[in-house]
Amino acid sequence: MTDETRINGDYVTGDKITGDWVGRDKISVHHYPPPKFPLDNLPPPNPSFTGRLEQLAAIQKTFQSSSAAVAITQTIAGLGGVGKTQLALAYAHDQRDAYDLIWRLRANDPAVLDGELRLLGTKLGLPLPPDDAQAARTMVLSWLNGSEKRWLLIYDNADEITPRELRPCLPGGRGHVLITSRRPHWSQAQTVRLGVFTAEEAAAFWPRRLVQSGKLNQSEAETLAELAAELGCLPLALEQAAAYMATRQKSAAAYLRLYRERRRELWARAEPPDDYHATITTTWQMAFDHLRQTPGAAALLNLCCFLDPDDIPLAAITKHAAALPEELAAVLRDELARDDALAALQAYSLVTPADGALAIHRLAQAAARDRMPPETARAWAEAAVDLLEAAWPFDKHDLDTWPAGERLLPHLLAAIAAADQQNLATTDAASLNNKAGIYFHIVTADLAAARPYMERALTILEKNLGEDHPNVATLNNNLGQLLQAAGDLAAARPYMERAL
Repeated sequence: MTDETRINGDYVTGDKITGDWVGRDKISVHHYPPPKFPLDNLPPPNPSFTGRLEQLAAIQKTFQSSSAAVAITQTIAGLGGVGKTQLALAYAHDQRDAYDLIWRLRANDPAVLDGELRLLGTKLGLPLPPDDAQAARTMVLSWLNGSEKRWLLIYDNADEITPRELRPCLPGGRGHVLITSRRPHWSQAQTVRLGVFTAEEAAAFWPRRLVQSGKLNQSEAETLAELAAELGCLPLALEQAAAYMATRQKSAAAYLRLYRERRRELWARAEPPDDYHATITTTWQMAFDHLRQTPGAAALLNLCCFLDPDDIPLAAITKHAAALPEELAAVLRDELARDDALAALQAYSLVTPADGALAIHRLAQAAARDRMPPETARAWAEAAVDLLEAAWPFDKHDLDTWPAGERLLPHLLAAIAAADQQNLATTDAASLNNKAGIYFHIVTADLAAARPYMERALTILEKNLGEDHPNVATLNNNLGQLLQAAGDLAAARPYMERAL
């Protein structure tokens, strides 16, 4: 058959056709030339793509393990900036020879997705009705459903579109579908959870990315490893850092110094990497905005920003909700409202649940903190202090409390650091410093680590309560005992005399 166009799996010929289509009114459509396969709209391969071998193998295994007559759908889910799109594109390039058609569709919005499907239909030579998006979508999906061609569709950045909205846009047939999304739950798809780089993957990324510009000095390997750890091994952050180093002629050590001293200004100068729509500053903006629609979700995120990012104990937060601002406490006390807030946080992969605890990426923490007005940041830092003051379980005389103290210690130290950054010189802040000093003194016997916490506690209490308050005497005694244990009797004596 020559000079042909295909509708609903059947070919017709001619320059123009007019007729009934799926019970609709008569439509007039123009002829399009048949497509030439293989057909794709992929960008060039990313020369800096690194690692992800386990995930690539898992995707390939799932697609190849079924001979079902319906499309196999998989979702790559994870935090913004973790490299979901790059993994999908890497799989597509790896498997180009396995498909006749590979097409990437922007899927963040239903209207945009309909436009993307229309463009695909045009490339397939389908006679699409000009003013009926639903009819055009149906024709494209019908072609996919009935085609013997081997095809792969990538529904990219399906973050704001809901599963209900996406479902009518998914084809059947014998093809394969990859969805990339921050949403971890898609009922119609198997999910590949994508995390940050491993330390090994980060180490492999730097030479791939920096050698292209001739900027990598092998002696910088240790500094680059330190930088990767500081950036939480988030691929977008590593790419952003590499781009800055390459274009500004900066060493890894210089970038690390700038990041630690002037992170906000450094991020503000960044531009989105090639083939990505956002920077570290903007990649979570949409998720932050959506949290406001669910009571308590934004407040819970704000609290988590001033705790350690790993193993955030949800049970302890809920148990001591009374120590928190009422906007969060009310939600935590209501199980259904609490579930809704957690679901909102998980919907965009901002937090990851694990064994009754939560985890948040340290850069997501930093980005969320950076968005807070000063008075908001101060209020939530104080809330973290109040929470740890109420929840701290450690009693040096009760060994059964020591494991719980060990688990909460990172959060205690994070709350203390937040209080220092916000210049919070409250009695609760003093109490947390004293608790940290006692823990290091008694449990770890790290007397050097304990001393600055006790000294800070004493300074705060003297300012708040005066030099003759009994609590000030207690802290003088604690500090004297610490110095005595360290063997510095001359330094210990004045503290003990003062306490007495």
